[in-house]
Amino acid sequence: MEKREIDEQLKSLSFDMDEEIDDRNERRGRKAAPPRHAHTPMDPSHAIILAAIIIVGGLWGGKLLYDYIQEQRIKAAFNEAAAYMQQTMQQAEQDTRRAQAEMQQRMAVEEEAREQRRAEQLVQLQAEQARADQEKRFKSSQCQFWWQQNDQNPSQRTMKKKAEACGE
Repeated sequence: MEKREIDEQLKSLSFDMDEEIDDRNERRGRKAAPPRHAHTPMDPSHAIILAAIIIVGGLWGGKLLYDYIQEQRIKAAFNEAAAYMQQTMQQAEQDTRRAQAEMQQRMAVEEEAREQRRAEQLVQLQAEQARADQEKRFKSSQCQFWWQQNDQNPSQRTMKKKAEACGE
């Protein structure tokens, strides 16, 4: 046999798998499957319309999915920004409270120092006033007189008058 003859025989050979399976099942005693009806091919205009619907639906669904993802990203960014702002505000409030407490403490210390300076000035002023008064009394003619009288004639009466006039 030549190669050409074999090729022609193979071309003319029809091999239907469904028929072969049905024949084999009949030989084994099984019932043949009911004949299958193949679908008729779709009309090209219907196929184009179906493809357009699928494409439009896919694009629309993709757009919706993209928009949803973007919306979730925006929400996450806003939430993150809000959390950051809240943290910043809390930190600012704490800093403000701390600064206010320090300021009040500083003011209290300054007020206390001022009061202490006033008290010291008052004591110093009173001491100077007392010295000035004492000096004035010592320089007075009455004190000078009774001082000399007590030095020259010491007695109970001159001592008493000296104390009254000089303030001792």
